[in-house]
Amino acid sequence: MAERRTRNWDGYLIGALVGVVIALGVWAFADWASTTPEEVSTTIAADGAADGVAFTGTVTGRPAAEYYLDSCAGCHGTDRRGATGPALLPERLSQPDEYYTDVITNGKPGTVMPPWGHQLSPEDVTTLVAFIRSDTGEGPPQWTLEDIVASHEVLTPESELPASPTHSGAVDNLMLITEREAQSIAVVDGDTHTLLGKIDASYRAHGYTFSPTDERWAYNMGRDGWVFKIDLYSLQPVAKVRIGLDSRSVAMSDDGKYLIAGNYVPATAVILDAETLQPLKVLQTTAANPEGEIIESRVATILDTAPDLVGPYFLVALKEAGQVWRIDWSQPDFPVTAVSNVGHILHDGFLSQDNRFFYLAAQTDNWMAAIDVTEMKVVERIETGATPHPGSGATWEADGTSYAATVHAGEGKVTIWDLDGNQIVGAVETPGPGLFIRSSEHSPYVWADSVFAEEPHFVTVLEKAPPFEIVGTIEDGVRTLHPEFTADGAFVYVSDWDGNVVRVYDAERLELVAEIPDIVTPTGIFNSSRRSETLGH
Repeated sequence: MAERRTRNWDGYLIGALVGVVIALGVWAFADWASTTPEEVSTTIAADGAADGVAFTGTVTGRPAAEYYLDSCAGCHGTDRRGATGPALLPERLSQPDEYYTDVITNGKPGTVMPPWGHQLSPEDVTTLVAFIRSDTGEGPPQWTLEDIVASHEVLTPESELPASPTHSGAVDNLMLITEREAQSIAVVDGDTHTLLGKIDASYRAHGYTFSPTDERWAYNMGRDGWVFKIDLYSLQPVAKVRIGLDSRSVAMSDDGKYLIAGNYVPATAVILDAETLQPLKVLQTTAANPEGEIIESRVATILDTAPDLVGPYFLVALKEAGQVWRIDWSQPDFPVTAVSNVGHILHDGFLSQDNRFFYLAAQTDNWMAAIDVTEMKVVERIETGATPHPGSGATWEADGTSYAATVHAGEGKVTIWDLDGNQIVGAVETPGPGLFIRSSEHSPYVWADSVFAEEPHFVTVLEKAPPFEIVGTIEDGVRTLHPEFTADGAFVYVSDWDGNVVRVYDAERLELVAEIPDIVTPTGIFNSSRRSETLGH
């Protein structure tokens, strides 16, 4: 078994553009009546048809409803009733079509609404405007347990795989790079910065996790719900299964036996056998929101704790419900314990170095909730700034003190707090709103993007110790994001989404050392050394 570090804790996934034995103390279990996770998890209600709304237009060659679910629902809600972004319902859209055409094409300065004109034709934008003016239909489509089972496919029998790597790269230092619009994953050797090959994936490969017990296996999930088991020796997928229709998060148990993946549509989390990708359990994420209403909730981030520290648990954040579910994956029935009223519109999160605390963004509350994973209670709400979006987050030690930090999708700021008292100890202004922040125990600096800035090509590099001074700003490129360290912390990779290139920088001198061209719309970058961290996405 690969040795588990207490994380590569100086760093710690991609958000959308842009939360049972119910152990809640005073929670009245009777309110749930017959809707415990055990009872609702045997299947997903409905007939499994992915009909969407009765709108026939297409956007980039795809049904408009499908495009909306993938590209717009993260902020505006799967039912178009709003989340971090406003509701897009016919009765709410009081402006003429020209107004919405301009907003979609050019974005909305001062908000997290990005411009889409660089990837949508005028005809596509016109169709989207017509779509948001259309009736929402009967609700989001469904995807049943039977659909999941039927979708399973073996692509390459494992008996035919090579016994050792067929490429020259170091398996413990591979950079897996999402080619967002190419349905592909580029694989680069983190030692030599050489492109080794590309792996077929599904639409907008989103979540990554790596087996902690076998270096050859990685797992990826696309936003369209397809989960792939990937062989890092031969750089090919060996099996796939579709767990939902619009999906975001995936994590793996520390013993390498189980995967868990979360959906936006339908509102479910699915536990899979990691060896075969066969589904073991489906949990319908129906829960009470902070106002006490029972709702179907999208799944935000999912993490796995290290059993030698805390656990063994999966942590599942329910976006609209504002709950976190703790799933004990060591028990055959996967029992669930929940904490409620964490916040509104939960998103990304990360763990403290000892795994005791789960730090989770409540985006419309503008805070990071600190959850005691053992006690399952909220111990602090850290008001960090407008729309926190930590991605994988960043935690590190400096001069005997442990720190954590997040960037914000609503303002250009890195907020830093100490992990002992959960008090803010620093704030660093950046060129604009960002999505991702990352660091490494092997590097003295923290890197943060500003992908939502007016000029979205800045990466801010700051010191780990107070007063957290900025040591440099990377300005190369067109639209840059998602800094990721190599396994040894010597280099940082940065995607240039619109430039179709990934740049490599010396992590200490901040000098450009390589460019890797012909990477199509690169976004998320994930180093294979993450297998020794406690990660989710």
